[in-house]
Amino acid sequence: MRGRWRNFENKQSEKAIVGSAWNPKIVSMLTWFALVLTIVVLSPTPYAVAQEPGEAAPVGEVAADSGEPIPPLPERSYKEPTKNLSTLALGGALWPSLGNKEFGTTSAATHPGHVSSGGLAFEIAYHRHIAHWERGNLYLGAEFGAFIFNNKESGETPQSSTGQPIKGDLDARVWYVGPSIKFMMGEGRFKYFLGAGGGYYQFDLSESDEIPRPACTNLGPCFETKRSLNRSAMGGYGSLGVDWVAFHTESGWEWRLRLEDKIHLVNFGSLDSFSPGAGHLSGPINVIQVGVVAGF
Repeated sequence: MRGRWRNFENKQSEKAIVGSAWNPKIVSMLTWFALVLTIVVLSPTPYAVAQEPGEAAPVGEVAADSGEPIPPLPERSYKEPTKNLSTLALGGALWPSLGNKEFGTTSAATHPGHVSSGGLAFEIAYHRHIAHWERGNLYLGAEFGAFIFNNKESGETPQSSTGQPIKGDLDARVWYVGPSIKFMMGEGRFKYFLGAGGGYYQFDLSESDEIPRPACTNLGPCFETKRSLNRSAMGGYGSLGVDWVAFHTESGWEWRLRLEDKIHLVNFGSLDSFSPGAGHLSGPINVIQVGVVAGF
């Protein structure tokens, strides 16, 4: 009776979560629209303005007509932005929806299996400068990243033949790839930016048992996969962050340290084929990462 009541609560909570989750495609489109609108609003008026009939001539022209020396006009300071930005970042990922799932009893334990809601994040990216405004610079590029979530608590059961414990694990992995843009502001050592992107997301969930010695003859550990699930979907993200320019080299390279917070929105659909009653799995996935940026 207690198990039925737990499954009922789990299904009810999943309905509430799924009902309130936003469509990731709509959120991705809204994120892109908001970023483009911000760029348009912040874009300045052109520097050169045509002179209307009847307007007074500029000071320099009046001085030239009178024969007096023309004073030098102040030059607008413009620093050429870094053209190419390559990034390598590591950080942490938080996925509450994944941590709240129960995936049934694992083969090596008698308690329900859980995957931790916290994991590791990895990312590589490249962006190219494509436009300049008075307020900032626009970069277009592509990204590849991955998240790794391990078992919340491993289960062990004695092996009947040798008496050695068999360790069971649940592991979840996500990787994504796609285009992205960044709008970067600031002329000093600190450069603030807004970012958005979208693309293809792949989700892999598996349960495996570690094979003990002497059955395992490899130098490293041996694992046997008991069940697995693969899901793919289109998703997107929005981000904000800051770059700190550490130093420049004589060859023209610029090295930065980056701190960035990303919110990924994606819906992988139902997980019932892996564990009946698990329900749907979707974002948001919050990623905070620190990276090294090489500009040239």
